[in-house]
Amino acid sequence: MIDIEHIESLAALRLEGEERERIRRDLEEIISYFEILNEVDTEGIEPLVFTKGVQLFLRKDEVKVSLNRQLIEKNRQLFGDGFFRVKRIIGE
Repeated sequence: MIDIEHIESLAALRLEGEERERIRRDLEEIISYFEILNEVDTEGIEPLVFTKGVQLFLRKDEVKVSLNRQLIEKNRQLFGDGFFRVKRIIGE
């Protein structure tokens, strides 16, 4: 059974009543589709990483115009010490 409360905390969500139950059912249905893959015989089949020849698409590092720093700094709640501030979600 899926621990929907744990998923809620990881995703910083608050689900209630029927919504929580609907999400739990949907997730269980999705997982059941993946369990069907356990029935596929993969004996002797090499793992496939790339469907075509291995080719890395590299680009040159170039400085590009980005966000306007002055506009960002005006909103002190979201910006401080030269960085964007975000809500802590890891280790709660």
